[in-house]
Amino acid sequence: MNKFFLSDTYLLKGATLGDIEAVEGVCEVREFEPGQTIVTEGDRSQDIMIVASGRVRVERKDGSVVDELRVGAMIGEVAFIDGQPRTASLVALNEARLFVVPAEPLRRILRERPALELVVMRNAAVALCQRLRGVTQELELLRVDE
Repeated sequence: MNKFFLSDTYLLKGATLGDIEAVEGVCEVREFEPGQTIVTEGDRSQDIMIVASGRVRVERKDGSVVDELRVGAMIGEVAFIDGQPRTASLVALNEARLFVVPAEPLRRILRERPALELVVMRNAAVALCQRLRGVTQELELLRVDE
């Protein structure tokens, strides 16, 4: 695993090198074939995943495509934070490699490193706010088209 890959993701932006190394120490690398399901909507898993290579489609049970994620995209922070089931399914569009940060080891690290917990939660909040703004803009466009 590239030592600097996680430091370039928004999950750990602003974390110390020691904090990044602690998180890297619990990461797993998983590889997926084209068309392979990575996560299914409704799953109870709370791991955070980061796309290291390839592309991943985010889709709903009804088959509608929500998004397409590329290298560096983080997945699963909502389930990690609120403990609720996954809100969408993930499917590899081509050969994809993901870094998986298992929820329980990450929670343990965050309890042991309160400054890192602040960094991670702040970064997740900023990312979620950006997504919310994007959805709000899309809704406004839909209202204009009516």
